[in-house]
Amino acid sequence: MTIHSDRTADELLADRGRPTACLFGDQVEYEAELGLDFHPEAYRMRRIHLDLFTGTGGVAFSVDAPLRKPALAVDQRLKFAEGLAELARRGAEVVVGEVTVADLDRLAASHDLVVVAAGCRSLTGLFERDPARCAHSEAQRRLFMVNVHGYDMEARPEHRGGVFSFLPGTVEVFWVPFHDKDVGESRSVVLEAAPGGPADRFRGVTSADEGVDVLKGLVDDLLPHESAFLRPARATSPVTWIEGEVVPVVRRPVAVLPSGRHVLGLGDAVVLNDPLTGQGANNATRMARFFAERLTAFDGPYTASWLTDRFDEWWERGRFTSDFTNGLLAPLRDFQQDVLLAASRREGIGEQLFEGFNDPSSLFPWFFEEEAARDFLARCDVGRLDVLRYKLGVGLRVVGQKLGGQGVRRPAARTAGP
Repeated sequence: MTIHSDRTADELLADRGRPTACLFGDQVEYEAELGLDFHPEAYRMRRIHLDLFTGTGGVAFSVDAPLRKPALAVDQRLKFAEGLAELARRGAEVVVGEVTVADLDRLAASHDLVVVAAGCRSLTGLFERDPARCAHSEAQRRLFMVNVHGYDMEARPEHRGGVFSFLPGTVEVFWVPFHDKDVGESRSVVLEAAPGGPADRFRGVTSADEGVDVLKGLVDDLLPHESAFLRPARATSPVTWIEGEVVPVVRRPVAVLPSGRHVLGLGDAVVLNDPLTGQGANNATRMARFFAERLTAFDGPYTASWLTDRFDEWWERGRFTSDFTNGLLAPLRDFQQDVLLAASRREGIGEQLFEGFNDPSSLFPWFFEEEAARDFLARCDVGRLDVLRYKLGVGLRVVGQKLGGQGVRRPAARTAGP
C-alpha cells in the first residue's frame, strides 16, 4: 500500500486550525477497533443540551438527553499526523508531495486501485457533480469555527456535554467538547449564520482573537444565555480558527483519467455536506468502512462499473446523511417543532433524536414526514393535547421572559483581552 500526502506528519501537526470533526458512537468504536484511539484521555461527550432561542434572547425550551454511545472530537492536526505516522509503522509506503492528475494516471497504471480521499487544488473538478443527488448549488450558511479554553464552566454546567444553541432563521452554534493539540480539553465553537443576517459578522475577521471578540459580541446580542460561560474564554492558539462557507455537493464516485484509467473518490471528495449536523468525518468513516469491507471480499478487478455499483449500494443508506443535513438547513416544519417540544419533556424522545447524529437513517421517516411524526409521538404516548399543553407552557414562558425583561437584558460591558 502506498499513501500520498501533500504534507509530512510534522507539517500536518503544525498546520492551522482544521474543522472540528466530532465522531459519534459507532464511528468512535470503529476507530478504536482499528487501533486508532490514540487519545484515551480525551473528553467524551455523553449528553447534548439543545436550547431553542427566541428573537428577544430568551430560551423558548431546551432538550437535554444522553447519547447512546459517547462522541469524541480530537484535533484533526493530531489525528492526521498520528495516522500518517501509524500507517508508516504498519508498513505502508508514505510519499510526500502534491498529486496531480498525471500522477494519478501513473499510479492507476501500477496499482489495483487508487482512492482519492482529499480535495486538493490540483485535482479540482476531477469528480463530476451529480445533479440528481444535489439539493443545493450555493452555500446555505456562513461559517465560523474557533477553539477556546478558559471559559466559565460553573456559569453553565450544561457545557460538560455538548451544547447546541439555535435561533431559527438566524444562527446555529455548536459548543463541542474538544481535545485541542495545544491545550487538551477545550471547546470547539462552530457557528452557522444565515447569509446576510444579524449573525453574519465574521467575513472580515483576520485572527483567532478577533474572531473570539466578535463571537462574544454576537452571543451578548443574540444568545445572552451563553454570555457568562463565554466571557472569560480565549482562543487556544492564534491559528485555531476558520471562516468561510461550504457548497454542499454530491459527485460521481468514479473519475476517468485522460488515459481511460479510473480512480475512486471517498469522503468529502465526493460527498460534501454542510457542517450543520457534524457529519463530514462521520460520513467519511462510514464510507471508508463500507468500501474496505466490499473491496476485501471481492476477488475480481475493481472496474469503474463495479465501483459505481458499490457506491450506489452505499448510497442507499448514505443518502440519509445528506437528507438529514439538508433537512435541517431548511426551516423547521410545524410537526418537527412538535417533536422537539415533546423531546423537551421526554428524555427518551430526545435520546432518539440525538441518535440521528450517530445514525442519520434512524431519523427517517419519523422526523421528516408529518404522518410518520404523528405516529411516532403516538407510540411515545404523546397526543395532540399533550403537544398543545407543551406549546402553552412555552408561550407562557416567553411572555414571562418579556414581562420580566429577561429577553432584553445584556451582560456587563466587556473589556478587550483575556
